[in-house]
Amino acid sequence: MRGVININKPAGLSSYDVIRRLKPRLKPNKIGHAGTLDPIATGVLLILLEEATKISQVLISLPKEYKAEMTLGIATDTDDITGNTIATAPVPDISADAFRNLLRERFTGTILQTPPRFSALKKEGTPLYRFARQGMEITPPARRVSVYELELVEWQPPKARLRMVVSSGTYVRALCRDIGQALGSCATLSALTRLRIGRFTIAESVTPERLLNPDTDWQRLVVPIERALEFLPWMLISDTEVNALLQGKIVPHPGGDLPPGTAIAHNQNNTFLALVRTDHQQLKPERVIYAD
Repeated sequence: MRGVININKPAGLSSYDVIRRLKPRLKPNKIGHAGTLDPIATGVLLILLEEATKISQVLISLPKEYKAEMTLGIATDTDDITGNTIATAPVPDISADAFRNLLRERFTGTILQTPPRFSALKKEGTPLYRFARQGMEITPPARRVSVYELELVEWQPPKARLRMVVSSGTYVRALCRDIGQALGSCATLSALTRLRIGRFTIAESVTPERLLNPDTDWQRLVVPIERALEFLPWMLISDTEVNALLQGKIVPHPGGDLPPGTAIAHNQNNTFLALVRTDHQQLKPERVIYAD
């Protein structure tokens, strides 16, 4: 059973806690996930089985939708409510309309964001959170991220509830922190739910408890790799091209000028599936997903 299971992660568990709970039930040879959720967060967590572990980066790169609650007037070292308080400030006296204007003008589109010090980003191979736990002041470099949609759903000081659609690499914790600073105060993330990763929505997700129920036919909940990747261009190739890709060779493709990007190369009966880079009239192998 290779594919993706859309789990609705409960609060209080790490992403790896979920995997540890499910592994005895699913008994996979390989298992992973696409897109870490902190223990405070709930919502869509994609569990990957067998060869689906090879497409984790493709799924992680998809846009994600969240609903978040931020609490103003408090800052923490982790940028969420689980951390230690490092600062307090008056809660801003601002109307909902002025709040929305700030979100639209300062935080929608492509923005520069400094990731939290407590994050899994690495410096010289070591996750930043390990440095932070040792009291070392290491500030990650700012990077560009995209906020496609950002909406103020509710403003009841000191709490604001937001809905957003963001690019891969965006930290909602850091976004809340920066919004608080832009308001002349400070803020921390106090609740977070991931509503969607690409086509995978929370409405279609299942709880770990349901999956662990002996009466649940969990295999029917597995989304095949082919469906999980249906958003990518698909390219039918010959057996000769299959053999060349298996050898790591660049394959000329006579199907016309190809726009640069990622595509799926497959054979007639879908017993071969690979991620390839398209470049004009060439297919460059990135990763063979399976070759049955």
